[in-house]
Amino acid sequence: MPTLTVEYTTDAERIELERAIAYVQEMRRLGTTAAHGTVLEACETFALGTGRRLLRDNLAATVQARADREKKSPGGGPKGDTAGR
Repeated sequence: MPTLTVEYTTDAERIELERAIAYVQEMRRLGTTAAHGTVLEACETFALGTGRRLLRDNLAATVQARADREKKSPGGGPKGDTAGR
């Protein structure tokens, strides 16, 4: 069986990556085990619930990591940092 090596810098980042992998695995499982005619509904329900929660938690963790980093070194962020805007 193939393996995947992922590099991370914090335990929080590792947990986020593990959750994302688990999400993809569960979506695949649902796609192969849902009853005939219910695959789209089962996967969509999963994506709207668990997927939304995963994205929300990832966003919160990203914002918190940024706040923690700035708390350690006030004004330490790059000037004019507007990535993603």
